[in-house]
Amino acid sequence: MGAALLKEREDQVHVKGEKPFNIVCNKDSLAGAVSQRACVFCGSRVVLYPIADALHLVHGPIGCAVYTWDIRGALSSGPELHRLSFSTDLQEKDVIFGGEKKLRRALLELIARHSPKAAFVYSTCIVGIIGDDLEAVCKAVAAETGIPVIPVQSEGFKGNKRAGYQAACEAMFRLIGTGDTAGISKYSLNILGDFNLAGEIWMVREYYERMGIQVVANITGDGRVDDICRAHGAALNVVQCSGSTMQLAKMMEGKYGTPAIRVSYFGIEDMSEALYDIARFFKKKYP
Repeated sequence: MGAALLKEREDQVHVKGEKPFNIVCNKDSLAGAVSQRACVFCGSRVVLYPIADALHLVHGPIGCAVYTWDIRGALSSGPELHRLSFSTDLQEKDVIFGGEKKLRRALLELIARHSPKAAFVYSTCIVGIIGDDLEAVCKAVAAETGIPVIPVQSEGFKGNKRAGYQAACEAMFRLIGTGDTAGISKYSLNILGDFNLAGEIWMVREYYERMGIQVVANITGDGRVDDICRAHGAALNVVQCSGSTMQLAKMMEGKYGTPAIRVSYFGIEDMSEALYDIARFFKKKYP
């Protein structure tokens, strides 16, 4: 059921104006053109940034962090560590001799100061060129600090915005499956692809809860690391923005067997149909 419904609406087509049109997320980026939104790094930040209790560190020149700072203004019901923009601020000397030591020092200082639940380290164009080993640095710092430190392979030049979504999903997938699923109801779901730009995820969660359905994780609006770690315990993934989190839903279906359905929350009719689709799913699963 989940795979069929995902395939049915995977390629988003919007009808507005004179004729239907596709949302373009797969246009290749142009290195150095900071005025356009299509780079891989930007796509990864869009998806991961709303995880509110994680540390987000941009490994690269300061301009990359400035470019994506508070990129969508995602709202949080608690911690707001995500609203800060951290960067290793690579300089010419770092480009010549490498930035791994600077990255390690920055991570240790920031983790000690802010006590995040996890840390995401974003690779930028220059890091891809000079070859810093993010994986090794993150692994060493994780062992030293006891929290997940996850590299996001998001070098801006290597693709497009959709490739950034892929990099973000791969980073989150490293968290999923590491948490305790005790206490999760058989009537449960994860909300994928909503970023809580205006507090809408709080209303959507309330609708589900009034239906008797437990929301395990918001991915990623108003997101929490611990919830994402146990997201594999949910019975269903509900995907709102197919471009940003479709790949994560497919990865979870492949490894954990979690089915997924596509929904829309835009307007009364779409919202109603989303609730009906979910009710029909659980009625079929538990007749």
